[in-house]
Amino acid sequence: MVCRFDSYKTDFRVFRPRTAWFLVLPALWGALLFAGLFAGTEPASAQQLLARHGNWSAYVWTENGNKVCYIFSKPTKQEGDYSRRGEPYAMVSRRMGGKTSEEVSVTSGYPYDEKSKVRLKIDGKNYALSLIDKELAWADEAVVKDATIVRSMVKGLALSVRGTSKKGTFSLDTYSLRGFSAARKAIVKACP
Repeated sequence: MVCRFDSYKTDFRVFRPRTAWFLVLPALWGALLFAGLFAGTEPASAQQLLARHGNWSAYVWTENGNKVCYIFSKPTKQEGDYSRRGEPYAMVSRRMGGKTSEEVSVTSGYPYDEKSKVRLKIDGKNYALSLIDKELAWADEAVVKDATIVRSMVKGLALSVRGTSKKGTFSLDTYSLRGFSAARKAIVKACP
């Protein structure tokens, strides 16, 4: 994964970071890849499994003396007009140090069309993730707060993610939110 730092320096209007997440999240996604989570094996020793609840898994690891916690899930249903793509995931990250905050991110397994938004729907409520860097999408805090999305996920039953690739194909991934609230409690406890 390419660090978001380059796009941040090039065009400040495209990405306005709230924290150093633009440096951390690509590393987290890379850690997930290399930890073998996509293959269904246990993560590397640098990461510690906190809990598994329903379709959501919670992990913690330490970076520069600060804890980073995250929960993630694979979709329960995948649709779209794509011919091939990588693994889609939804993730909520929580980082300690300074101001603790949570950040929602998704990947649909392909480079997104940067001119379009990734659409989330949680039990009929619509949200847009407009900060896009290759295969990852985040919420623009000026438009929709991550905390608002997380609250909806805690209360909700299902999350759908609709993305459009650079090739113009689309995907619609559905995630069960069963276990999300309990997994989130595990990362809130580990990263207060």
